Amino acid sequence: MSPTPELSDLIQSVRDEAPTGDLLAQLATASEYASGLSQLGDRLLDHFVQECRQAGMSWAELSGALGVSKQAAHKRFTATPARYERFTDRARSVVTDAVEQAKQLGHPNVEPEHLLLAQYSQPESVAAVVLARLGLERDHVLAAVLERTPRIEGAAPARTVPFSADTKAVLQATLDEALNLAHNYIGTEHMLLALQRGGTDAASEILTASGADADTLRRTMMEVFQEHLRKRAQDPTAP
Repeated sequence: MSPTPELSDLIQSVRDEAPTGDLLAQLATASEYASGLSQLGDRLLDHFVQECRQAGMSWAELSGALGVSKQAAHKRFTATPARYERFTDRARSVVTDAVEQAKQLGHPNVEPEHLLLAQYSQPESVAAVVLARLGLERDHVLAAVLERTPRIEGAAPARTVPFSADTKAVLQATLDEALNLAHNYIGTEHMLLALQRGGTDAASEILTASGADADTLRRTMMEVFQEHLRKRAQDPTAP
């Protein structure tokens, strides 16, 4: 078994990275380290769970290997941990449609790129308006997705498609994006910003390669927000 990082090494890494004597900065850095280690562990488990599922193993078999109940294993690896209380109706619809996007392409997991494709299911949402403003059409996104992960033809329709660790991380990051903008809800716009900040997944790469880098995306989004505010000021009943 590969050795896990020693606690003393992690503590020293935090101290080396954070300003000397700034305990709060060290705490914030330690929190980032802990989050990264947790996400890495989630990705490791997700990878091998999906390999087992693709090999035809049952949830009962997987739960035995994981040392948890069948119900706990199924819930942990098929559901997204994000809380939907703050999600707008459009944002919830995007998440639901992302599952359908994955199923239609025969992909075994719901990945961030499926969330990106699903943004087009809500054409009047802020995210869809921003994508249109940047000239990023759905056909272009779909072609870029399939270039990275081809459609799996003849795949048996899946009853449930699990969210990958990357997708869970994106959905969790939507709250950060909402709080950064001082919003008390989570909308499609926050999801789009979270998709861009992924950095290494297909959705982020597609956005950046299409000219929707983080700065351009955020600037365009603020322009759309301002337009909506002006529209509301002129017509309070406007959506």
